[in-house]
Amino acid sequence: MAKKRKSQLKSQTKKTSQSSKVSETTGVSTKKDVYEFGVFNLAVPPNIREKQDISKLITDFVPFGDDNLMPQYLSELKRQSSTHRSVLAQKTIFTSGARFVTNNDNLKEYIKDVNADGESLRDVFKKLSEDFYTFGNSYLEGVLYDGGVNLYHIDATTVRMNKDKKSVMVHPDWANYRNMKDEMVHIPIYPNTSESRFVLHFSDYEPTFQYYGLPDYVAALEHIAVDYEIGKWNHTKFKNGFQPSAIIEISGDMGAEEAKKMVSEFQSKLTGEGKNGKLMFIVKNGDTSPANVQIIKDDQEGSWIDLQRITDQNIVTAHRWQPSLSGLVSSGKMNNTGSEIRISYDLAMTTVIKDTSDRLLDGIKKVLWKEMGIESHELSIHFEPPISFAASIDVTKVLTINEQRRLLDESLGDLDDGDVFISVREQIAIDKANETDDNKNNEE
Repeated sequence: MAKKRKSQLKSQTKKTSQSSKVSETTGVSTKKDVYEFGVFNLAVPPNIREKQDISKLITDFVPFGDDNLMPQYLSELKRQSSTHRSVLAQKTIFTSGARFVTNNDNLKEYIKDVNADGESLRDVFKKLSEDFYTFGNSYLEGVLYDGGVNLYHIDATTVRMNKDKKSVMVHPDWANYRNMKDEMVHIPIYPNTSESRFVLHFSDYEPTFQYYGLPDYVAALEHIAVDYEIGKWNHTKFKNGFQPSAIIEISGDMGAEEAKKMVSEFQSKLTGEGKNGKLMFIVKNGDTSPANVQIIKDDQEGSWIDLQRITDQNIVTAHRWQPSLSGLVSSGKMNNTGSEIRISYDLAMTTVIKDTSDRLLDGIKKVLWKEMGIESHELSIHFEPPISFAASIDVTKVLTINEQRRLLDESLGDLDDGDVFISVREQIAIDKANETDDNKNNEE
């Protein structure tokens, strides 16, 4: 049956303004000298909680976080930490699998194009997975049409749960929703529908949270913020050395112009590109003591390296992830077959990936069964490990002699007795040798 399309009705998503927790601020001093400074405050919210007494809420929705901008904070945090972002990306890729598999011809065509935007089921599923790991919540919108349903992903930062748990409220800018109430959209939670629309909400269990889930890494928010600060510190240090290389005190009686000229000459000869370092000059008039040079030694690198290692370790641990899957492989632990990565992948699949993929796919299967009559066993995800097991296979045990020759070079051609395994050929040779020996013994 040809698919009847129905346009998606949700309002166009706009760029949301950021909360004060992730804002850029500018300060100006009250003195004559004006200065500017940039502050990126990634401090962890003091209270990550959900309102318990819903009857006291004056809004129809339940705030996510004390300021209702917890998703926006988590979204910004994801953009600041390389380790955190890498783990989220790996979890998303593995959960989405290589492709969806089915023997149903009609379903094969459907999963290639599941909505009016031309997205495949894997496109939508990948976005759901990314939101689930980033925010602890993901939302799938369905739009019913005659004989089928279109499936859309909804950005989790735009969704808040209604107090009655029967619908969600979608808004493009929750920081300014009071001034943009006409852009608020209400969508019922499946199996309820309104104007052929519904939403599926996916979340994980979290004690004291009745409406929202929380991501695995919530206990490592401080470490994720530190990861960003370490990167910023390294960038600053690279640009300006972070501190002067020496402080030089010069005693003598000279005018301001003479002092300025002398400092300028020193700087032109001893600093700049390729001269590594900056010097701080202090010129003291009226003092006849010898010049004093204090060399400043930078010995902080070791402590920063340790801090980066501890930070990475805590982020990966909070994600319930494996270091080798995040590119954090310890020296000497990798062998030529990549067994560490394969073992880590198997562990991640059983403890993290399969649970999440099954949770999301079961929700989709439920909709496909009720709305399109598609059996759940007809749809599955095909997963592929990051490293092939081919390197661990002894080709002599799985390929015949001629197959190995063709694999090595097509021009070699086949042997008359080459359509057997090497072990079989060797055994034949041994049997013939034994038979020859037996015949000689009988003749004697």
